[in-house]
Amino acid sequence: MRNVTPGRSGTEDLETVEAAYHKALWAIIGHAIFFVGCCVIAIVARRMFKLPPALLTVAFFAALVLFGGDFWRFVSYRRKLRRLREEAAR
Repeated sequence: MRNVTPGRSGTEDLETVEAAYHKALWAIIGHAIFFVGCCVIAIVARRMFKLPPALLTVAFFAALVLFGGDFWRFVSYRRKLRRLREEAAR
C-alpha cells in the first residue's frame, strides 16, 4: 500500500492528496457514528440514573477534544485538494 500522507515524501500530487482526503473523510464519518452512539447512550443513562443535562455537553466536548485533530486534518486535506485541483485546471 502506498503512503497516503502528503508531505512526508516531499511531493504532493493530486492522487496522494485525494487518497488522504478520502481516508480522512471516512475517519470523520466513523467518528460521527461513534459520537451519535455515545450521545444515545448518554441520553439513556441520563434518564435511567436521573443525571443532569450537562452529561450531553460533556460528551460533546470530549468528542471535540478526541476527534478535533482528525477533523482539522480533514479540513486541511480538503483545502489542499481544492488548491491542487485549481492548479491542475489551469
